[in-house]
Amino acid sequence: MLDPDLKAIGFLKLNRYNDALSTSFQLVTMYKKFFNVVLFAVLLPAAANDQQDAIKTSVSLAPHLTELIYSAGAGDQLLGVSAYSNYPPEVSDKTTVGDAFHVNLELIKSLSPDVIYYWKEGTPAQTVSQLQQLGITLIAPEITQLEDIPATIEAMARQLGTAAVPETQFFLPALKTLKQQQYNKQPALIQIANQPIYTVNGDHLMSQAISVCGLSNVFADLEALSAAVTLEAVVLKKPEVIVTLENQHNNNPLLKWESIPAIANNRIISLNPDHFTRPTLRLLLAIEDLCSQLH
Repeated sequence: MLDPDLKAIGFLKLNRYNDALSTSFQLVTMYKKFFNVVLFAVLLPAAANDQQDAIKTSVSLAPHLTELIYSAGAGDQLLGVSAYSNYPPEVSDKTTVGDAFHVNLELIKSLSPDVIYYWKEGTPAQTVSQLQQLGITLIAPEITQLEDIPATIEAMARQLGTAAVPETQFFLPALKTLKQQQYNKQPALIQIANQPIYTVNGDHLMSQAISVCGLSNVFADLEALSAAVTLEAVVLKKPEVIVTLENQHNNNPLLKWESIPAIANNRIISLNPDHFTRPTLRLLLAIEDLCSQLH
């Protein structure tokens, strides 16, 4: 039989053990609660800030920038657009804030966008200076290569806290496929206006676009990115293909000059002006159309 004193000592030790265990459990519980409170206090503002900064509103000052913003997945947060912004169709519901020569500064200020996207080559310097005084972030995306189009869309999506449309990922693979096709090398005139005859040099995106289909720009060596050229200069260049815009074909003064190989052989290709002249995802449609008509 167990000695009563030993039995009492055993119970005493057991009670002390239980008390110690209970105290430890309480401490652990207290620390867990404290940790959770601290963690919640740290993460809640961060999550709120992330949500607040996730999606930004914007204004576009050029039609192609409007398209790019929609391609960046930020069309719903687009507060104002420039005149002639016509794609996608839902852009017709947006507020027009001006055109290439004049913008309504008071209207833009009242819209209070987070970002204003402007066209570096098209927005007048005075307008840019006035916009800077509004204290709103200004961004001028630069697209100088075909490959810049999807990269610019992805950059805009990051800037605005959105996700680019899936078509963005298909642009470069489709372009690569077109470049791998075998085409006849032919000199071509890019004619974007009739009177005067207006064209672009070899650095222009439209010149890069026609090269995908095997065409070489006869005015690639022009100093200016775009410029007017004389009828005589076109005759001397002897383009075998003329790439023009759909709304320019009927009134083309070059049609009377059969000494131009493109005229003599009826090698005039008309493209959708919005597809061909805007550095957006739809430029790929113009390139596909051009290659198809050529071959």
